[in-house]
Amino acid sequence: MTAGPSKDVAGSGGELPNSQLLALGAALGSDPMSGVAIFGPGGLVMFANVQLSKMFRGPQASPAQSVGKKLAEVYPETYAKEILSVIDRSAETGKPALMRTIWRGEQIYSWVQPIMGEADETPPIGKWRARQVLAISRKVQGDQDARDLFPGMDFEKHDTNVIGLGPLDVLSTRELEVLALLGQGLSAAEIAEVLHRSVKTINTHRESIGKKLKIDDRVKLAAGALRAGLRLTDAARARV
Repeated sequence: MTAGPSKDVAGSGGELPNSQLLALGAALGSDPMSGVAIFGPGGLVMFANVQLSKMFRGPQASPAQSVGKKLAEVYPETYAKEILSVIDRSAETGKPALMRTIWRGEQIYSWVQPIMGEADETPPIGKWRARQVLAISRKVQGDQDARDLFPGMDFEKHDTNVIGLGPLDVLSTRELEVLALLGQGLSAAEIAEVLHRSVKTINTHRESIGKKLKIDDRVKLAAGALRAGLRLTDAARARV
């Protein structure tokens, strides 16, 4: 990425010249906890750091595998459409968004921030639209509402309808529900009450989950549910 004409950019803490913005971008891009990407029109991947590549494509992935390509060329079509819809809406409205997804069996929150450019020259004249969108992604454990993560901030919230469960994909819909409630610390009796099933049935599901995941410890099962941020509603989402 190269700097454009020298301009000061106003922010909540003052104005930063391009040199400081570039330094800030370099620091963010090297943050081992954050995946960073910049998308252009049509979901074109203009920039991606190593962390983002590993987060979404596996430990051996590199930015070169996605930069210069559109999302549909990098991810399954249904999932790419989900991401693109959030990016396009943010670019159209100029409003940031927080996207929650489960990918490779882990919960990921992505803060989508439009990078405002000049007004469109095509009709309607003067309508503002971001030319690029910045996305910063982090893995977040547990079932925590986005509004609790960013209190008082104005943004749109999106939960992707398509998810990638990774190792949890071997589980049935009902087993995912049971695992989600285990992750919330519920007992077999409490889960039975929520799902309107008998305690015996819930214990049978729990045993099946343990066998499929090769985990026979309740605490470790709950830890897996926390990594995925599993919620009851996730069990019904489409899988990739």
